Amino acid sequence: MAVREVVLIGDTRLRQVALAVDPTRQDWRQDAIDLADTLADLKVRRGFGRGLAGPQIGSPWRLIAFDCRLGTFVAVNPRITWRSDETFSVLDDCFSIPGRKVPVTRSKAVAFECVDIDGHAHVFERLEPDLAELVQHEVDHLDGILMTDRAGQQHGSTATGVDSRMGAT
Repeated sequence: MAVREVVLIGDTRLRQVALAVDPTRQDWRQDAIDLADTLADLKVRRGFGRGLAGPQIGSPWRLIAFDCRLGTFVAVNPRITWRSDETFSVLDDCFSIPGRKVPVTRSKAVAFECVDIDGHAHVFERLEPDLAELVQHEVDHLDGILMTDRAGQQHGSTATGVDSRMGAT
Protein backbone atom coordinates (compact mmCIF):
# COMPACT_ATOMS: atom_id res chain seq x y z
CA MET A 1 0.00 0.00 0.00
CA ALA A 2 1.50 3.32 -1.10
CA VAL A 3 -0.30 6.24 0.51
CA ARG A 4 0.73 9.68 -0.72
CA GLU A 5 0.29 13.10 0.82
CA VAL A 6 -2.58 15.15 -0.57
CA VAL A 7 -1.37 18.13 -2.58
CA LEU A 8 -2.73 21.37 -1.10
CA ILE A 9 -3.96 24.60 -2.67
CA GLY A 10 -1.07 26.78 -3.78
CA ASP A 11 0.85 23.83 -5.25
CA THR A 12 1.17 24.41 -9.01
CA ARG A 13 0.47 20.72 -9.75
CA LEU A 14 -3.20 21.36 -8.94
CA ARG A 15 -3.35 23.86 -11.82
CA GLN A 16 -1.86 21.57 -14.47
CA VAL A 17 -4.12 19.92 -17.05
CA ALA A 18 -3.67 16.18 -16.52
CA LEU A 19 -2.24 14.06 -19.30
CA ALA A 20 -4.27 11.41 -21.10
CA VAL A 21 -3.28 7.88 -20.17
CA ASP A 22 -2.00 5.57 -22.91
CA PRO A 23 -3.45 2.25 -21.70
CA THR A 24 -0.79 0.29 -23.61
CA ARG A 25 1.97 1.81 -21.44
CA GLN A 26 2.75 1.04 -17.82
CA ASP A 27 4.03 4.44 -16.59
CA TRP A 28 0.67 5.46 -15.06
CA ARG A 29 -0.27 2.22 -13.25
CA GLN A 30 1.60 2.85 -9.99
CA ASP A 31 -0.03 6.28 -9.72
CA ALA A 32 -3.45 4.64 -10.18
CA ILE A 33 -2.74 2.14 -7.40
CA ASP A 34 -1.37 4.86 -5.12
CA LEU A 35 -4.44 7.01 -5.80
CA ALA A 36 -6.81 4.23 -4.74
CA ASP A 37 -4.65 3.48 -1.68
CA THR A 38 -4.60 7.15 -0.69
CA LEU A 39 -8.40 7.48 -0.98
CA ALA A 40 -8.86 4.30 1.09
CA ASP A 41 -6.49 5.69 3.73
CA LEU A 42 -8.34 9.02 3.83
CA LYS A 43 -11.64 7.19 4.38
CA VAL A 44 -10.14 5.28 7.30
CA ARG A 45 -8.31 8.20 8.90
CA ARG A 46 -10.91 10.92 8.30
CA GLY A 47 -14.08 8.88 8.01
CA PHE A 48 -15.13 10.25 4.62
CA GLY A 49 -14.10 10.64 1.00
CA ARG A 50 -15.80 9.53 -2.17
CA GLY A 51 -13.29 10.52 -4.83
CA LEU A 52 -9.74 11.70 -5.37
CA ALA A 53 -8.14 12.92 -8.62
CA GLY A 54 -4.60 12.22 -9.79
CA PRO A 55 -3.34 15.80 -9.40
CA GLN A 56 -4.35 15.67 -5.73
CA ILE A 57 -1.49 13.23 -5.11
CA GLY A 58 0.89 14.90 -7.55
CA SER A 59 0.17 12.54 -10.44
CA PRO A 60 0.16 14.05 -13.94
CA TRP A 61 -2.34 11.48 -15.29
CA ARG A 62 -6.10 11.64 -15.97
CA LEU A 63 -7.07 9.31 -13.14
CA ILE A 64 -9.82 9.45 -10.52
CA ALA A 65 -10.23 7.01 -7.65
CA PHE A 66 -13.84 6.44 -6.62
CA ASP A 67 -15.24 4.76 -3.53
CA CYS A 68 -18.96 5.55 -3.55
CA ARG A 69 -22.19 4.31 -5.11
CA LEU A 70 -20.47 4.42 -8.52
CA GLY A 71 -18.26 1.61 -7.22
CA THR A 72 -14.72 1.29 -5.94
CA PHE A 73 -12.38 1.67 -8.90
CA VAL A 74 -9.91 3.98 -10.62
CA ALA A 75 -11.36 5.80 -13.63
CA VAL A 76 -8.81 6.10 -16.43
CA ASN A 77 -9.29 8.97 -18.91
CA PRO A 78 -12.71 9.85 -17.47
CA ARG A 79 -14.93 12.01 -19.61
CA ILE A 80 -18.21 13.81 -19.03
CA THR A 81 -20.24 13.18 -22.19
CA TRP A 82 -23.40 15.13 -21.33
CA ARG A 83 -24.53 17.77 -18.82
CA SER A 84 -28.10 18.70 -17.98
CA ASP A 85 -29.19 22.26 -18.50
CA GLU A 86 -30.74 22.18 -15.04
CA THR A 87 -28.30 23.22 -12.30
CA PHE A 88 -28.21 23.27 -8.52
CA SER A 89 -26.09 24.87 -5.81
CA VAL A 90 -24.04 22.87 -3.35
CA LEU A 91 -21.49 23.63 -0.66
CA ASP A 92 -18.40 21.97 -2.09
CA ASP A 93 -15.38 20.81 -0.13
CA CYS A 94 -12.06 19.32 -1.11
CA PHE A 95 -9.16 17.42 0.46
CA SER A 96 -6.79 19.86 -1.27
CA ILE A 97 -8.45 22.87 0.37
CA PRO A 98 -9.02 21.66 3.94
CA GLY A 99 -11.35 23.53 6.23
CA ARG A 100 -13.23 25.40 3.50
CA LYS A 101 -16.58 24.96 1.84
CA VAL A 102 -17.61 27.09 -1.07
CA PRO A 103 -20.96 27.42 -2.83
CA VAL A 104 -20.77 26.22 -6.42
CA THR A 105 -23.31 25.68 -9.15
CA ARG A 106 -23.16 22.34 -10.92
CA SER A 107 -25.20 20.55 -13.54
CA LYS A 108 -27.88 18.55 -11.79
CA ALA A 109 -27.16 15.45 -13.89
CA VAL A 110 -24.27 14.27 -16.06
CA ALA A 111 -23.33 11.30 -18.19
CA PHE A 112 -19.83 9.96 -17.63
CA GLU A 113 -17.59 7.30 -19.14
CA CYS A 114 -14.14 5.85 -18.57
CA VAL A 115 -12.23 2.62 -18.44
CA ASP A 116 -10.85 1.12 -15.26
CA ILE A 117 -7.29 0.04 -14.53
CA ASP A 118 -8.03 -3.36 -16.15
CA GLY A 119 -9.45 -1.79 -19.32
CA HIS A 120 -13.13 -2.49 -18.56
CA ALA A 121 -15.50 0.21 -19.79
CA HIS A 122 -17.76 2.06 -17.35
CA VAL A 123 -20.64 4.10 -18.73
CA PHE A 124 -22.97 6.07 -16.46
CA GLU A 125 -25.86 7.53 -18.44
CA ARG A 126 -27.53 9.89 -15.96
CA LEU A 127 -26.01 10.40 -12.53
CA GLU A 128 -28.08 11.73 -9.63
CA PRO A 129 -27.16 15.19 -8.27
CA ASP A 130 -24.79 14.01 -5.50
CA LEU A 131 -22.83 11.78 -7.87
CA ALA A 132 -23.04 14.31 -10.72
CA GLU A 133 -21.50 16.90 -8.39
CA LEU A 134 -18.73 14.49 -7.39
CA VAL A 135 -17.82 13.61 -10.97
CA GLN A 136 -17.81 17.27 -12.03
CA HIS A 137 -15.58 18.18 -9.06
CA GLU A 138 -13.06 15.42 -9.83
CA VAL A 139 -12.98 16.06 -13.59
CA ASP A 140 -12.39 19.74 -12.80
CA HIS A 141 -9.25 18.65 -10.91
CA LEU A 142 -8.02 16.93 -14.08
CA ASP A 143 -8.46 20.21 -15.94
CA GLY A 144 -6.61 22.30 -13.33
CA ILE A 145 -9.84 23.81 -11.97
CA LEU A 146 -10.51 24.11 -8.24
CA MET A 147 -13.83 24.55 -6.47
CA THR A 148 -12.78 28.08 -5.55
CA ASP A 149 -12.69 28.88 -9.29
CA ARG A 150 -16.34 27.82 -9.53
CA ALA A 151 -17.50 29.67 -6.42
CA GLY A 152 -20.18 32.27 -7.01
CA GLN A 153 -18.71 35.74 -6.73
CA GLN A 154 -21.63 36.95 -4.65
CA HIS A 155 -21.32 34.10 -2.14
CA GLY A 156 -17.64 34.05 -1.14
CA SER A 157 -16.61 31.08 0.98
CA THR A 158 -17.18 29.90 4.49
CA ALA A 159 -14.65 28.54 6.94
CA THR A 160 -16.17 25.31 8.19
CA GLY A 161 -15.13 21.71 8.66
CA VAL A 162 -13.99 19.63 5.69
CA ASP A 163 -16.92 17.22 5.79
CA SER A 164 -20.01 18.39 3.94
CA ARG A 165 -23.32 16.75 3.17
CA MET A 166 -21.76 15.50 -0.07
CA GLY A 167 -18.46 14.31 1.48
CA ALA A 168 -14.99 15.61 0.76
CA THR A 169 -13.41 14.87 -2.58
